[in-house]
Amino acid sequence: MKQKITDIQQVSDNPLQHKIYLDDEPCVVIPSILINRFGLRIGLEITAEVIEKLIAADEAMRAKKYALDLLSESIYSKTQMEKQLDLEGFREETIEIIISELIVSGHIRDRQFAEKWVERRIKSNPRGRILLKQELVDKGVDQETAELVLSELKSEYEKKLALQIAIKRAKTYTKLPEHVAKRRLHGYLARRGFESEVIMQVIAQIL
Repeated sequence: MKQKITDIQQVSDNPLQHKIYLDDEPCVVIPSILINRFGLRIGLEITAEVIEKLIAADEAMRAKKYALDLLSESIYSKTQMEKQLDLEGFREETIEIIISELIVSGHIRDRQFAEKWVERRIKSNPRGRILLKQELVDKGVDQETAELVLSELKSEYEKKLALQIAIKRAKTYTKLPEHVAKRRLHGYLARRGFESEVIMQVIAQIL
C-alpha cells in the first residue's frame, strides 16, 4: 500500500536533517542527503519498502548519534557499545552497521580501550596481569588483544606493583606467625591477579 508524501520540512536545529510527512502525519527524520537519493518530493506516493528504508535510515542516524555521544564521554570496547545500543532498543542489523562504521572511523578501538583500562586500573587499584586480563575479557576485549596489551606491562613493573601492595598488606600481619603471614599474603596477592613467581619473589623480599 502506497502513502503520499504531503510535506518535507527541514529540521529547525539541524539543517542536515529533514522530516518526512506521509498522509499529513510525521513519519521519520532522515539525513537530507537521502532526499535526493530516494528522489523524495511532495506528492510522491511511496511503497512500504521505501518507508522501511526511510525508517532504517532514521534509526541508523539516531543510533550513530547515541553512540558518538557515549564515546564523547568515555572509551568503549566493541562489545560494550553493542550492549549499550541493544539496551537502547536499536535493531540488530542497525547495531552491526553502526559498529562497523565506528570501527572504520577509529571511534572504537579495542586495543586503545584495553590500554586505557589497564592504565586506569594500575593508578587507582593496582592488580596483576591475570586479573587484568580477566577484566578485559569481561569488558568484551578479545583474548589476543588483551594478551598483547598486557605483554607491554613489564615483569619488573608488575613486581613493583605487587611489592607496594604487599608492604601495605603485610602491616596487618605483624602479630601472626611468619608461616601464617606468608600464606595469607600469598593468597591476597593471588586474588589480586599476580602470578606465583612474582608473589614468591615479593614475599621473600619482605617476610
